[in-house]
Amino acid sequence: MEMKIMRKFFGLADFLDEQRFLEAQHRNGWKFVKFQGVIKYTFERCEPEEYVYQLDYKEDEKDEEQYIQMFIDCGWEYIMKFQTWYYFRKLKTIVSHQDNEIFSDKESRIDMIKKVMWKNLLICGLLVLPLYLYLTRAIQFDGKDSMYIGIMIFYGFVMMGILSLNVRNVIKLNKLIHELEYPIEEDRHL
Repeated sequence: MEMKIMRKFFGLADFLDEQRFLEAQHRNGWKFVKFQGVIKYTFERCEPEEYVYQLDYKEDEKDEEQYIQMFIDCGWEYIMKFQTWYYFRKLKTIVSHQDNEIFSDKESRIDMIKKVMWKNLLICGLLVLPLYLYLTRAIQFDGKDSMYIGIMIFYGFVMMGILSLNVRNVIKLNKLIHELEYPIEEDRHL
């Protein structure tokens, strides 16, 4: 079987973009097989078809077999789990948009997005204290050891990069929640 590996990064808030990426690959004849590390996607050659990919976020591992079986019973193929993300797919239907979603209603989707957002907020909170300690230490440093200065600058950039990525995720997830809670009304004059 012909295989293809692609490297692509999606943040926690980019799960919808990741779903669209996997769907596009399947449309082009590449079925998603597994995800490794942070950026490595493995695909297997297949017939080009319209498949729907859905990701679900679940931190609690209890009743995992029942959880997966529930989706299988609803016609979804379980692909894999990566950390707290579960990957599912099924052939796209044109009968109902609802059949192409793993969420039965808007509230359950919002609930999942809020869980991801709270995890990002927790990460932000955990990063603020070390960054604060780093900055106070950097201000007090007398500057005699150039290697130490280089390490401190590198560490500061890494911490600020991770923090800014998580802040970006929180903003994006909050916007997605808002869009689901207050959908734009269709123009009634058409």
